[in-house]
Amino acid sequence: MLRVCHVSPTYFAPESVLGGGERFAEELARAMAARVTGAEVKLVSFGPRAFRERPAPRFERVILRSWTDARRLPFSPALARELRGADVIHCHQYFVLPTFLAALLGRLQGSRVFVSDLGGGGWTPAYQVDQSRWIAAHLPLSEYAARELPGGRCRNQRRRVIYGGVDPALYPMRPELSHDGSLVFLGRVLPHKGIHFLIQGLPPGVALHVVGPWPDLAYLDRLRALAAGKAVTFHGALPDKEVRAILSRAMALVHPTPVDARGSAGAHELFGLALVEAMARGCPVIASDAASLPEIVTPEVDGLLVPPNQPAAIGEAVLRLVREPELWARLAAGARRTVEEKFTWERVVARCLEAYREP
Repeated sequence: MLRVCHVSPTYFAPESVLGGGERFAEELARAMAARVTGAEVKLVSFGPRAFRERPAPRFERVILRSWTDARRLPFSPALARELRGADVIHCHQYFVLPTFLAALLGRLQGSRVFVSDLGGGGWTPAYQVDQSRWIAAHLPLSEYAARELPGGRCRNQRRRVIYGGVDPALYPMRPELSHDGSLVFLGRVLPHKGIHFLIQGLPPGVALHVVGPWPDLAYLDRLRALAAGKAVTFHGALPDKEVRAILSRAMALVHPTPVDARGSAGAHELFGLALVEAMARGCPVIASDAASLPEIVTPEVDGLLVPPNQPAAIGEAVLRLVREPELWARLAAGARRTVEEKFTWERVVARCLEAYREP
């Protein structure tokens, strides 16, 4: 029996964080329990209250009551108890206290430790102490994420890219190769998502659905001002069922990740789960040619790439899909095919298992 313990500082829930990193850890742990015969999988995280549940066979979800109020600096001495007996400890986020403690405890008890950095961070002794000596390998979510691995006091750079995934059964292909002409943005409504560039470039008469939570109300007000007179609907966070329905009707998902003056997206978009969820529904993607997005979208095959920070380029790509229905149909079919060949949770789990077994 393979006993795997995933450790994340935060978890996917309204009282914690509704973000892509938290969702990644949750979905990977759940998929691993469902797809690996004989495995026992546990997801350990931290919150204001302790609880334990079994959402699926061989999958246990444990939330430890944190002794601190800081989401990015959780601590509970009960972590040692939860890690006991694990063959593999898979940590999510590199520069956080739980990963430092889990890596040290794993080394002491003989567990193999792996880390997937999801772009967040908080105070940890890892800024002064090289915790990479206690881990077997990094498991970055993309080649872009691999290039962003911490240097300095992180001498162990051994890595295997695992990417992210989607469940094709939960996100089936749309029943017909047709669309309602609308666009979708899916994700947290924050400046580093570049939604302002999308709204600025939105062609007249094209509807846009902005789906995702609003953690920055000042930015939301800015977007609403930009959207005045345009067909933009701000839905906020929606249940997965409603998100899947919107994706099944939309012409395209637009992911306009911006870059800074150096042309870098930084630690943002280490992998785009929203992209593969849309592509599974046969929804082509218009994405910035930045961060991990070119690893997901192949131009003219399953979507279109545009230069970042350029609203006009977004508008031109949208109009191209409007004016070329044959192109849209080809990209829609290609998007589903790309997901099935590369971005399912089954394939992500297989990549993890290969890494876990490497000497």
